[in-house]
Amino acid sequence: MVLSIGLAVMCVALGVSMIGVILPQLGSRAPLHFFLRVTTMAGVLSVGSTAMYVLAFQGGGPIALAIAACAMVLAPSMLCIAVSAPRSRQVRVLVVSAVALALTVGVTSVVLDAPTALTVRVLAVAAASAACAVLTARSRTIPRRSALVLAGTTGGFAAYCLARVAVEASPLGDSPLARTLFSIEAAGVIATATVLLAGVAVVLVRRSPAFGGAATTAPWTRVAFGDWPRARTELGPDGLLALLTELRMAAREVDPSAVDVYRGVEMLVPSALSTVRSRLRDAYGWRAAQLTLLRESVDGSRRT
Repeated sequence: MVLSIGLAVMCVALGVSMIGVILPQLGSRAPLHFFLRVTTMAGVLSVGSTAMYVLAFQGGGPIALAIAACAMVLAPSMLCIAVSAPRSRQVRVLVVSAVALALTVGVTSVVLDAPTALTVRVLAVAAASAACAVLTARSRTIPRRSALVLAGTTGGFAAYCLARVAVEASPLGDSPLARTLFSIEAAGVIATATVLLAGVAVVLVRRSPAFGGAATTAPWTRVAFGDWPRARTELGPDGLLALLTELRMAAREVDPSAVDVYRGVEMLVPSALSTVRSRLRDAYGWRAAQLTLLRESVDGSRRT
C-alpha cells in the first residue's frame, strides 16, 4: 500500500516538474539542458523502479525484482552524471560505472538468496547516492542552492542505507525499533521523500538568479582551449589540466554564474575572452603564449 501511494506521489511530482520546470528550460544553454535531461531520466527510473517493486511484491517473480533493482541503482547514478560537465571524460566513466553496478545488482537479485541480494542492493544504492552527494557538492554546472539540496538529499539517503546494513548486521537488527525504521513501509516513505526533495532541487534551478531574471535574453559565451591536442603536446596532460582549473577559477571570479563546460567555461559577461585573459594574466601569471590558446564562441541560443 505504501509503495502504491509513493508511486502515485512520485508520478505527480515528476509530471509537475516536467511541465513546470524541465520543458520550459530545454531550449537553454548546454550545461543546464544536460542537467535537466538526465535528471528527467533519473526521475523516470525512480518511478519505474517503484512500479516494478509493486509488481514484484504482487507475484511478478525474480525478473520483475531484478528490473526494479537495476532501476533503483540507475536513478542515483543518473544524478551523478547530471551534475557533471557535458561530454567530459567523467561522464563516460560514470556511465560505464552505472551500467556495471546495475548489472551486478540485477544478477545478484536473481542468483543470490533474498537477504544477501537485499544487502547488495542497499549497498549499491548507498554507493551511488554517496557518489552523487560528493559530485554534486563539487559541481559548478548547477546553481549552488540546487546543489546543496541535492547533495544533502542524496547524502542523507546514503547514510540511511548504510545505517540499515550496519544495524541489520548487529544484535540490534531484531529490535522493534530497527524493524520499524527499516521496514518496507519506512524505506518506501524515505525513498519517496528523497525523490521529492530531488524535485525541489530541480525547481530551485528555475528560481536561481544565475538562470533567470533580466539576463535571460543574453547570449552565453564559451571560453575554451581552441586546439586541445596542441595544448596537450606543449604543456603536457598535468600542465594543461592545471591551466584548465585556473581558467575556470578565473571565470567564476569575474562571473559567479559561470559554469564548467567541455574544456572550458561558459560565461554571461561582455567581452568574455578579453576579460578572462586579463584576469588570468594579472592574478594567475599566465604568459602570452598560454593566453593565445584560448578561443571564444557565442552560444546563439537564448535562455528561456
